[in-house]
Amino acid sequence: MTVGQRNVLEWISPDLPGPADILSTMVRVPRGSTMDAVGAALGALIGRQEALRTLLRDGEQFVHASGTLVAEVIEAKGTHQGWFSPGRAFDPAADFPIRASVVTRSGSPFLVVLHVSHVAADLLAMTILRAELAALLANRSLPPAAYHPADRATYELTPAGQRRLEGSVRYWARQVAEKPLCALGLPFRFPDARGHHHVLLGSGPAAEAVAHIAANTGVRPLAVVMAAFAALLTNWTGAPGCQLNCLCNNRFSPELRDYVGTVAQETIIPFTASPSFLRSVSQTDAAALAAYKYGRYDPVRLSEAKGEAERARGMRCHRDVVVNNTTGHSRAILPRAGVEPGIGDHVFDAPVGFDVYRLEGKLGCGLSLDARLATAGETAGILGGVERLIIAAADGDVDPADFGIPPAERGPGWVCARSCWVDLAGVQAAVDLALGLGVARIEVVGDELIAQVGRDTDVAAAAKAVVDAVLREGRHGVVAPSDYVRAVD
Repeated sequence: MTVGQRNVLEWISPDLPGPADILSTMVRVPRGSTMDAVGAALGALIGRQEALRTLLRDGEQFVHASGTLVAEVIEAKGTHQGWFSPGRAFDPAADFPIRASVVTRSGSPFLVVLHVSHVAADLLAMTILRAELAALLANRSLPPAAYHPADRATYELTPAGQRRLEGSVRYWARQVAEKPLCALGLPFRFPDARGHHHVLLGSGPAAEAVAHIAANTGVRPLAVVMAAFAALLTNWTGAPGCQLNCLCNNRFSPELRDYVGTVAQETIIPFTASPSFLRSVSQTDAAALAAYKYGRYDPVRLSEAKGEAERARGMRCHRDVVVNNTTGHSRAILPRAGVEPGIGDHVFDAPVGFDVYRLEGKLGCGLSLDARLATAGETAGILGGVERLIIAAADGDVDPADFGIPPAERGPGWVCARSCWVDLAGVQAAVDLALGLGVARIEVVGDELIAQVGRDTDVAAAAKAVVDAVLREGRHGVVAPSDYVRAVD
């Protein structure tokens, strides 16, 4: 298998499909086309793209030379679009990773809907499939598809491919070893709340400002928006920085330009807060370019390397903040102007999800925030602050602290230690769980957490037990002590 296929198999659901498990698209059928012509076009598409006739079993991919696709035919009635539902989850070991529906009007085909498993295609691959099916339906010729997942897997096993993958694992391990691992060391102000608050932004003036800032600073427009969001998020959390978990399309090589397969993987972009927004923009752009270089990795090796780094740090690498760039692919309906409640294309499972839907003409963004941490008004305040910050920065550098919402209040018992906000009561509870009540007492010395233990305590065994407990619980704001000090009589 390719590392992209293995990566998707790590998180795809075998039962109910999650929001990203199945990708869907639709293609209009040229007027006058017959059902036979539509069937021939679908057959040609599957015939030219091996990913659509590949099964995955026991770490290997099996490409079938022939097979049968049963397309559902649905007569359109009114405005009901139930035919866009992807249905049940795909079984990668048994199901070809594509389903098709042909929507008819008065018996004539006018729309083809494709549902493709994420193990066979990412967002850019879906764009390629949509364009190719449109060409086949219009009887336009296409060049042969020259590069397939089996070719990709072969390359990844070469020395050059292995060096590239190992370099990515080293990059990730370095981020986990050096950067803040918890962006949301915050108390649950609303512990009984469920779900997320969702808001959308639509702003023409902000789009103009993004273009102006990008041109003046020589960065990509996306970096301006990411920096604005991260700056206001860290203003609110009071953290010195955060890790942005971003999807990287990984299509930098020429052979991947028209490749149908899944190569997009998540990478970490480190963000460091600064009183200068334009400095943050430049740093974010540089950090993103470095991160994208290492966006392709073996998920098994990465998990091993992250595990080692997490044990050394005494804390989980929390996937707190997910940033997704869907410009060019989004179907989100944006507000005419300003911020409004609403859900865009995706619903994230992370505590914070930030979507960028559109950059040109109108800046379109979405923000989702764990309802246990903030109110709906505060969520809207952060996203509205992104708009105001960007517009203000078009006239010159500004301090992000002047925008957004006030810093979160933590109350007593929270301290900055080991590069993040720490809940001392939570740490003490984890230590008590691991060692027993009263065996160790947690203290803060400078920016370090120290565990005071009895003189007969086996420090090495105690430290291991506490790290095990902290990693197992995976709570925000809880980190293992950095040192253990025996009591002296």
